[in-house]
Amino acid sequence: MVLSKQLADTGASAQFGLPQANLMATLTSGIMTGKLPWVMIFIGVFMALVLFLLELPIMTIAIGFYLPISTTSIIMIGSLLRIIIEKSAKDEHEKETRIGHGVSLSSGLVAGGSIVGLLGIILQVSGLISLPDLTGFANSNEVAILLLIALCVLTLIPLLRAKAAHHIDDEPAGTAARQHK
Repeated sequence: MVLSKQLADTGASAQFGLPQANLMATLTSGIMTGKLPWVMIFIGVFMALVLFLLELPIMTIAIGFYLPISTTSIIMIGSLLRIIIEKSAKDEHEKETRIGHGVSLSSGLVAGGSIVGLLGIILQVSGLISLPDLTGFANSNEVAILLLIALCVLTLIPLLRAKAAHHIDDEPAGTAARQHK
């Protein structure tokens, strides 16, 4: 209820940009006014049919169309990190362990980012904090790139160090028996 006014603003200059909300608002207002962007809808249907016939993932590509480039570029970087993790594993078991840790870490980053973003919105809307306009280096793309590099390194280090726990089933015959003696 506190955020309803701010989150209802879904235009290009919305204070808190929500791509899904913008998409739904466009469709809803188009249905209500009878002015749907039919050309774009038919282009989308045609593209979906072509992707289906090419056996490509339709929803993955569709999500890439409506999310901003800032979001999809981070998804691509995460995919590249996954490739690095997969290629650096010595065997299939270690690869699966590292990927599992990476999925858990990524889920935590997404959840943490969402929580911190929501808290920031609540604090800003309630007037408890006001964000000054950043200037100089703090407002540059270089800061964002440095933070992204730091995040990638801090993500890769624990994942590359993760070792697969060996199970008795994985060990050669006799190894488990020698350890029990």
